[in-house]
Amino acid sequence: MDLDRRPSRPADRGPHSPARPAFGAFGLLLSASLAAGGEAPQAPAASHGESAEPKARVALASGATANKAPSSLDADPIARARRVIADCKARYESVEDYTCTFFKRERIDGQLYSPHVMNLKARSKPSSLYLKFLQPSPGREAIFVQGKNANKIVAHDVGLGRIVAGTMHLDPKGSMAMEENRHPVTEAGLGSMIETVKKRWDDELHPGESLLTFHPQAKVGDRPCLMVESVHPRPGPSFLFHKVKLYVDKELGLPIRFEAYAWPKHPGAVPELMEEYTYINLKLNVGLTDRDFDPANKLYSYGRF
Repeated sequence: MDLDRRPSRPADRGPHSPARPAFGAFGLLLSASLAAGGEAPQAPAASHGESAEPKARVALASGATANKAPSSLDADPIARARRVIADCKARYESVEDYTCTFFKRERIDGQLYSPHVMNLKARSKPSSLYLKFLQPSPGREAIFVQGKNANKIVAHDVGLGRIVAGTMHLDPKGSMAMEENRHPVTEAGLGSMIETVKKRWDDELHPGESLLTFHPQAKVGDRPCLMVESVHPRPGPSFLFHKVKLYVDKELGLPIRFEAYAWPKHPGAVPELMEEYTYINLKLNVGLTDRDFDPANKLYSYGRF
């Protein structure tokens, strides 16, 4: 997903109606372990005041504000951060597909929307996504496969919206697909996130303009992580966010959480959360096939009322 900017949102985009269901949960961090049903799981969330999820499950060990192990990279925090994301990219090259439960929260036009939770399947080649919503609108499904279905999202809503609209073929950058969403589905996925963070850190991190902190004892849920925190104390024309936190799973070698914050509105103010994406139960190379991204799959609910 391209983190550089959010595509412009049509001026006539308004409240949801049964005839115009929103399919805007196609954000940056995607994957899914398909749950059997019941309530959506609680998203791991930040515990240090900037992300307001009630049951905080992202933790930093007391006093673990930096990794003090001596090395040449420790002497150059910017080089170390770039090496971390480069290592993530190298690790991702061996990933053919993945599943997980995906959580996202985004601020759009000043409003921080409630969490979206999805089960998701993703495949690298061709770029393919299957999403089943847990909240909001449990049961909503969407499929995108690069080069198929005229490069449209094949989706259906639930309830009255499904009866009215049936199966829809949506422009990924159109108003329906972009509702409550900062990024189109074509920019989604772990690979896109890694590429975008790498590009921005290559371009943005400079001595005197960037502060890097490494939290080697961070956790997302029960997953031990290295958290890399990059801060631009002052706005600049090429800076997208004031603060970014990237949580890299120590076992998987991949980022499983991303947080981005705007500059404080006034001195002493808490930075506003702009984007937050979390993968839980991430499973790699599970052997997904074309059937997993086919609306005709009998395990899916396309065409049935």
